[in-house]
Amino acid sequence: MNKVNALMNEYDIKKQNYEKFVQYMETTIKSILDNKNISVHSINSRVKEAKSLEEKIERKAKYKELSDITDICGMRIISYFSDDVDNIAKIIEDEFEVDKINSIDKRKTEDPSKFGYVSLHYVVSLKDERANLPECEAFRNMKIEIQVRTILQHAWAEIEHDLGYKSEGDIPEHVRRSFSRLSGLIELADEEFVKIKKVLNEYFKEVTQQLDSEQNGKIFKIDTTSLNALIDNEMFINEIQNKCTHRTINVRKPGKNFRNLNISKIVEYSSKLGIGTIEELKEIVLDNFDDWLNTVPDNYFYFWITTPILQILNDKDVSQ
Repeated sequence: MNKVNALMNEYDIKKQNYEKFVQYMETTIKSILDNKNISVHSINSRVKEAKSLEEKIERKAKYKELSDITDICGMRIISYFSDDVDNIAKIIEDEFEVDKINSIDKRKTEDPSKFGYVSLHYVVSLKDERANLPECEAFRNMKIEIQVRTILQHAWAEIEHDLGYKSEGDIPEHVRRSFSRLSGLIELADEEFVKIKKVLNEYFKEVTQQLDSEQNGKIFKIDTTSLNALIDNEMFINEIQNKCTHRTINVRKPGKNFRNLNISKIVEYSSKLGIGTIEELKEIVLDNFDDWLNTVPDNYFYFWITTPILQILNDKDVSQ
């Protein structure tokens, strides 16, 4: 039996374990990112197909052991923002054993035409504390290649792939300049999105500080960010909760998807009703809350903070 066949036979035996390993890694990393409040566009993992692996072994002609091939298991994490790539990188380094020889930070390239290839590539395995867990013993010494890139970097790479270009030399000389200009624009867009995120975070903090002061949101217009600050504001939540003392019912903050949908509707209703500021909205909700609460069945034990806001505004819209 030649070396290629021997390695492929070993792959066939281990494939089920590889599939379990990538599933474990994907679940674990998703959980860690959730706990760190890092939102990403997608996390996808795969085990290299037999045909692709066999072609690689034959082409490279250098692999003596299956463990020498570091990308049999692979994962791609696509973030929304470039600063999150660094945050994700730190998590990977903290949580897993990094194979530094086979890992590379392609973001450090100084060639702007290489923008599509500036992903962060890690090859990692489980640290002993994870590998010693009974459910992970079979994954000891297994490696997985993790690519981390932004959604814009990913879009660039996908378009290049679709056009059939894998390296600068593949690109016709008369279109290389266009590629360079586009790469600069995409890199600039990545940086600008980070700046926008920081501005919105500062705005959120500013609204929150005012809501906690005597200003009470007087100067802030109603928008998605100011509404998020309002429904996260403990003083406002406590004001609503204190109006429920005669009922065994709790006020809760909505989850992300439900929250975004409701906030969009609140912005729409507020605009139709001519409610301009957070202070005006608060006054309307607090003035009409008791009437709304009287419509809530006695067997309700909680409600989302956005629910009375929406229903009070809806009632006012209908009555006009």
